[in-house]
Amino acid sequence: QAFPLSAGLNIDAMRIFENCPASKKMKDISIMFPIYNRVSIQLKGGVINQDDSCNLERDLYSRFYHESQVQSFHLVRSLGALAEWYGRIGQADKAFKYFNTMTSIYMPEEHAPLICEHYSVNRCAVTYAVSALWYLQKGQPMQALQRCDQVIKEILPSYDTKDFVGLYHIFWPIIRVLKWNGEVEKAREFYAKWAPDGIENHFAIGVIHKPMCLLLKICDGNPDGDYETEDMASDIDMILEFDAPDMTDLNLITDGWSVKSMAAELCLHLARRLEAGSIARRNLIDRGIQMSTMANERNTTAEGLIKHILAHEAHKGIDDRLLALRKEDNAVDVDVVYEKDEDTNASHNGPLGLTMQSNGVKNNYVSFDFASKFTVRTSGMSNSSASRSTTGVLKKNSKDSHHSNGSTGSTSKQLFSSRISRNSQSKRQSDCDSIAEVGPETEVA
Repeated sequence: QAFPLSAGLNIDAMRIFENCPASKKMKDISIMFPIYNRVSIQLKGGVINQDDSCNLERDLYSRFYHESQVQSFHLVRSLGALAEWYGRIGQADKAFKYFNTMTSIYMPEEHAPLICEHYSVNRCAVTYAVSALWYLQKGQPMQALQRCDQVIKEILPSYDTKDFVGLYHIFWPIIRVLKWNGEVEKAREFYAKWAPDGIENHFAIGVIHKPMCLLLKICDGNPDGDYETEDMASDIDMILEFDAPDMTDLNLITDGWSVKSMAAELCLHLARRLEAGSIARRNLIDRGIQMSTMANERNTTAEGLIKHILAHEAHKGIDDRLLALRKEDNAVDVDVVYEKDEDTNASHNGPLGLTMQSNGVKNNYVSFDFASKFTVRTSGMSNSSASRSTTGVLKKNSKDSHHSNGSTGSTSKQLFSSRISRNSQSKRQSDCDSIAEVGPETEVA
């Protein structure tokens, strides 16, 4: 319930400001800019309603841009937001236009501390990493790899290592570029070097850390050969339970790929290392298909139109490979639970423990200990992955089996906040399970 509450408070703050007569006389309205930042996170996270084209988000960033020109560090933050929005909807040229303007103004030593103070995360640094994705959209993978190198050499060395959330928003698009462009080993080395100590315990990012390490170890293109299987059972347990809260996934999906895709791919690469028909393999395939279906739903609209272009590209092929494994499993005969040769010869004791008199008449009582055979199940009633077995047989050969018009005109203050409403769907996650927290000190962009 924390996210809808926070969203409602932010919308109320915007509404109060718009209707306050004194606000029209204020020369510095920067008090509202962190509110715009939080509302943008909640729009991307699905807590606040908007259409599939994300036009409300664009209008918010346009307003932010026009109002922020009084202070340079606010201006670069708003320019980065506009650049990322245009990049996300596939308009890479416009994205680079705003990005280049941002970089011409941005002064890291001066602006970075101020941006962190007001917005908690230096999203301008994140925008540098996200810009590598736009080169992919333009069909320029070499330029994308070069931008990743620039971020690694120029941005990360001076970035605050205590800002786990901001760091992960930089890691995510870089790994998206490296892994899907033949640089898996480089991606693994990059993550091992830059993931700070203690990140596995972080309330929002910790759940992703170990699965990320495993993915970069077992995915296609891994130069180290076959995955060492000593800890495979515990890895299977971890991946069968692995998921991230909606707010986390919906914010990361805008940076290039979905956590659901990550979970589905992990299930795929573990399952293909097990013999067809094993229980663990079947559970992994089931879980993988479930996560893959959710990823497809996140990446597209209800009409089947692509909503997140690069996340959709990253997910291609996972469905088909999981279904190919399922087809192999379906060809394996499975034993039934019942005994084929059950002894049905009657003895002097009849069915259900009823005793027989010498004249063949049944007594009207059951044996004394019959009721003790019945016990009430106290756990394991759900179909969750936590109750699934990880028992499996390793394969001898673990090789793979098979928009917008771009207008940035000013928006009426009196009407803008009324267009932003709380999401009607109940959000049940706790504030400790997400990429964004209610309080400004841990807010993310």
